[in-house]
Amino acid sequence: MSVTAFTEVDETLVLLAESRERAERAARAVAAEGGPEHVVAALEAVDRDLLALHRRLLEETLFHVPGGDEQLALGAAS
Repeated sequence: MSVTAFTEVDETLVLLAESRERAERAARAVAAEGGPEHVVAALEAVDRDLLALHRRLLEETLFHVPGGDEQLALGAAS
């Protein structure tokens, strides 16, 4: 992976992590204040979605193994 690609992926991962933390804090704050349950639920759902996006970006970039899918397919055929 080039330096530019790594830098861009890293910056995106940081932004996703910060957004996830913000959504998590917001959900706790709204819940603590006795805010609407649907708002708390929406913020918690966004937190989970952002975590899934973070994980997906990691898996598809930094943890990507070229040809890994083909190896799985060949191993499954055995």
